[in-house]
This record gives sequence, C-alpha cells and structure tokens, in this order.
Amino acid sequence: MSFRRAMSWLVVCLCLFGAAASGAAAFPLTITDDGANPVTIPAKPQRIVSLTLFTDEILYELVEPGRLAAVTTFAADAEISNVASRVAAIPARLTLSVEPVLALRPDVVFVSNWSEADKIAQLRDAGVAVYLVASGLTAVDIQAKIRAVSRIVGETEKGEKLVAAMIARIADVKKRVARIADDRRLSVVDYAVGGSAQGRGSSWDEIVRAAGLVNAAGVFTADQYGQVPLSKEKLLELDPDILILPGWVYGDPRGADAFFTQTVEDPALKSMKAVQARRVYKMPERLKSTVSHYVADAVEYLARTAYPELFR
Repeated sequence: MSFRRAMSWLVVCLCLFGAAASGAAAFPLTITDDGANPVTIPAKPQRIVSLTLFTDEILYELVEPGRLAAVTTFAADAEISNVASRVAAIPARLTLSVEPVLALRPDVVFVSNWSEADKIAQLRDAGVAVYLVASGLTAVDIQAKIRAVSRIVGETEKGEKLVAAMIARIADVKKRVARIADDRRLSVVDYAVGGSAQGRGSSWDEIVRAAGLVNAAGVFTADQYGQVPLSKEKLLELDPDILILPGWVYGDPRGADAFFTQTVEDPALKSMKAVQARRVYKMPERLKSTVSHYVADAVEYLARTAYPELFR
C-alpha cells in the first residue's frame, strides 16, 4: 500500500472513530419503527413534523426550534403538555392531516401508532419518511424511544444526556423513598371519571412503584390502554391511603373540579381512609399521563405528595 493510500485510510478511520465516539448518527439511516416498518432517513432532518405529544416534549430538548416545522395542537395545552410555554416559536400546530403536512415539506414526520393508517399511507406514497411511535409503558421503554428519536434527528449525544438526566432524577427519588420499609409504604389509586383506574402493567403503575407507593389497583391486569374498571364498591374494598383524581377532563374545563367535589362529598365513600385523612389530590394531567422524560417529574410529584418529609 502506498503512503498516500495509507494516509487516506487513516483519515477515514479517524473520522469513523470520531463519529462513533461522539455518538453521531450516520446518514442515510434506516431504522424500524414501532409498527415494524423500515423507515429511511436520507440526511439529518432539518424540517421535522411532530404529531405526537411524546415527540413534542422530547424534541424540544433535542433540536433547536428552527428545525421543528410543526408540533401537535396538544403541545399548546398547558393542562396536558409539559412544553406549552415553549410552543410560540413553532410556526404550525397540527393534527394528522395530509395536505397541511405535505405543504411543510418535512424531512421526517413522527406519528402515534394509533394514527389513521390511510393518512400515513398517503404520506408515505408522497415520499415522506413517517415514523410510528408507540407509548412507552415503563421508564426503560421511554428511554429506548428517546434514543430512537434522537438517532433519527441526528442528535444521539443530546438523547443520551436526556436519558441520563431522567435516570438520575428517578434514582434520587428511589433513594429517598428507600428509607421507608415495605410494610409502611402508602397505597394509592388513581380514580377516573366513569369509574376506572390504571392497573398492573400501566405507565401509572411504573410511576407509583418508583415513587415508593403501592398501586392498590395493581392487583388487576390492565387492558391495552392501561385501564381496569373500578366500581365504588371495589374502590371501598381497596381502601387506599391516597386517592388521586383527574386534574383535567377532556372537553370539560370544570370537569376535574366537579369530580373532585363529587368524590369527597359522596356519602358512599366517606369511610375511605383517603377521604377521612383528606389525602385526595388532583394530579396535573401533564404529569400523570406523560410518556416522555417528564415521567421523572411525575415520580417526584407523587413521592413529594405522599412523603413530603423526605424532601425537606
């Protein structure tokens, strides 16, 4: 091998090593989405359309606002979004509608796995890279999804930092609540309008356990949406130390307050420990239902609510 050729190979190897060391994503990139579809990204995306609240929340940490061509309409709703105060700089807020999305000439579009299949097909037929994202039910799931999205947008190093911060915050809460003996941990139920709770295998169940509590409804296996039906009779039987009620009801601005009053004043529930001890709380929906790195905020919120003495 000639000296010139050897030096050329050395330069290539050093470049590859540098990219690997920095965690930089290589493009073109082909990655499999949560719907088992291969998605090819030709180059680092500069025009990103986010149509899931999960990607809305993490992309604000991964890319500069100028690369976000659109986020969801939900991103601006402070009741359910953890980035509502930051969306003003984004020019478009959309639902999944083919024409407006195509008009933005996106390099990649993130959609939820329950989005309309026909609209996704239309976007793909138009040559758009569409990545389906399923909600993560555990912290490990969420971390994997953050890593996948950060790789797609060419920001793996930022993705790792985001994951590390999330892990550290949850670890801090777990360290605090570890002082509480297992037999002294408080029980909790989240009780929703219509009579349901989140059972074993739900994202809520993960938050509860990380916060050092016992999910009283965790004896029931949740359905695909994380829910189990819960009658008043069953709620009385579970008799949790803490009752978490919705902080937001879809389509009803006064719904959460009305349901809170209805519950704490219900004669059928007056014997519950949580009601008698006035340990009934409305938890912000943006934390209770989050499936992004803000799950760390949800864990801390619930732990502080249950064990305030551990955070003084």
